[in-house]
Amino acid sequence: MRVDAKSKDNGAVLHLSGKIIGDSVPQFKQTIEDRLDAGAEWLILDLAEVPLMDSSALGTIVATFLKLQDKNGRLALLNAQKSILDVLAITKLDSLFEVYNDMQVALRAVNPEI
Repeated sequence: MRVDAKSKDNGAVLHLSGKIIGDSVPQFKQTIEDRLDAGAEWLILDLAEVPLMDSSALGTIVATFLKLQDKNGRLALLNAQKSILDVLAITKLDSLFEVYNDMQVALRAVNPEI
């Protein structure tokens, strides 16, 4: 897994690539925690190049959602592939997360000041 993180205003966009499974999940989690510790009020996870994620990765996303929600922040998923959307639907997490296919729409959703 590779992460290209870009800070933007009071949040960050994380462009992820590769499978988020097993040994790559701690790096994924640490990247998110670093952004939250730096004061990010919102995150967009760009999943366009993520073909697969395991339950640990999903757990990290849920925990991130809850942390952001506690401080009135927002989390959005961007460009999720069908395999990821299927997992979200099966686990009923599709009703929890905002999923977008357009970066500008996602940015406006997480940060209306943009």
